[in-house]
Amino acid sequence: MNILVLGNGFDLVHGLPTRYTDFLEWIKKYQQFHSYLSRKRTAECKEVDIPILKFFNSLFYKDVYKNICDEIFSLIYDNFWIDYFLNNPLYQKENWIDFESEISLMIQSVDNDMLDNNITLEDKIKSLTNDYLNKRYIDWFVKKTYKELRNVLLYDLHRLNRALEIYLTEYVDKMEIQKKSHDVDSLDIDHILSFNYTKTYERVYGSFKVLDFDYIHGKADISNTIEKNNMVLGIDEYLPEDRKNRDVEFIAFKKFYQRILKETGCKYKEWLDEIKYFNGSSNNLYIFGHSLDITDKDILRDLILNDNVYTTIFYHNKDVMGQQIANLVKVIGQDELIRRTGGSTKTIEFKQQQDMVEIDS
Repeated sequence: MNILVLGNGFDLVHGLPTRYTDFLEWIKKYQQFHSYLSRKRTAECKEVDIPILKFFNSLFYKDVYKNICDEIFSLIYDNFWIDYFLNNPLYQKENWIDFESEISLMIQSVDNDMLDNNITLEDKIKSLTNDYLNKRYIDWFVKKTYKELRNVLLYDLHRLNRALEIYLTEYVDKMEIQKKSHDVDSLDIDHILSFNYTKTYERVYGSFKVLDFDYIHGKADISNTIEKNNMVLGIDEYLPEDRKNRDVEFIAFKKFYQRILKETGCKYKEWLDEIKYFNGSSNNLYIFGHSLDITDKDILRDLILNDNVYTTIFYHNKDVMGQQIANLVKVIGQDELIRRTGGSTKTIEFKQQQDMVEIDS
């Protein structure tokens, strides 16, 4: 069995704007576009030489797509998370890990406010220690409950998620990809575990192959709605052992909960069962474009800690390799990493990516 694991770096190396900062810039340009329309300055909008504005303009003047423009507006208007990130200098960071960390810190602040005051979701809001929350919802104090606040934050996260789905399907997935990875192209892959929402592999490498895919975080689909969206976008467990199985007020924000609720599946576990059953067969794991961050620890450990699986980790440059090594220590531990990267027990190797090559027309 040959398994390929894909992270966001896979989309980026193919020239696709899939950083969360790219998504937020797209949102800002839509707001600019909507401002033109609201001032009845569509002619001026048509003259703007900015690709994203041209994209929105082309959607708006095609009747079949006008509903998409209207939907985008309904998703981003007065959206807490979008407003927060666009007004937060920290959003200039580029990794989705940073994005999720900011959401986690916000949720933890509300959770801690309740814990410190020994109150429940049903109680009226007494205090919000987070400055941004405090300023935005100061009129809610002693009028609305923490539950109402929780529900607004959750619904706005769902709205953000659907806006991201539209961005990926209608903008990113329709971009022309001009180069491909010789490394990926040369692999004899039969199983793919993707942490991405996009269909980049199918577009470039897999249209003629019979492959078993596991989109562990869901897959973007324009035909979805807020309710049907199956993209996992949330936070990791932050509670200590004595609270995580007891205090579930904010469980809907957590990725493990979303995976179960949205039924994204864990097909990779079936693959691992097959590997264990056919213990003597040759099995290869290839990791491309993934930082090996601890946020995906459980999945990565399941895959890598198999003595009958040989893991090849592709890296872009030495700086990236260094960060991957540091992250892998957090995932499998220093002793395990040393044992598996040398000598007769070697099951892990790092390999530098080759330069991208032009796609034959």
